[in-house]
Order: sequence, then structure tokens, then C-alpha cells
Amino acid sequence: MLSDNVKGLVLALSSSLFIGSSFIVKKKGLKKAGNHGVRAGSGGYSYLYEPLWWAGMITIADCTGRQTGYGD
Repeated sequence: MLSDNVKGLVLALSSSLFIGSSFIVKKKGLKKAGNHGVRAGSGGYSYLYEPLWWAGMITIADCTGRQTGYGD
């Protein structure tokens, strides 16, 4: 059986990796959407039609929900 310290370390590292990767996916979606329409910084909404951006948003929302206890 793992000690509480090891469990905490594994959870912290895995959540950091998961959240970091979701930001990368979201950023790639924003860049892809910016190449095809008006950039979000210029008032465009083309990122809302980009599935890659939505994948990043869903991933980060799922991560946040699980960390705050809403996923239980």
C-alpha cells in the first residue's frame, strides 16, 4: 500500500501534466482558428468553431472539476 505522501505526489504530478497538456491543446486550437478567421484578440469568434479548442476546454474543465471534488 502506498503512503499518503506518495499518493499526493503522484496526484500532483499527474494533474499538473494533465492541465498543462490541456492548455497546449487549447492554444493549438486558438492558433489554428486564427489562421482561418479573425483572431480572438481582435474580437473574432472563429475559435468557437474549432474542435481542438473545445477539446482543450473540456479537458481543463474536467480537470478542474475533479480537483475541486465535483467529479465524485
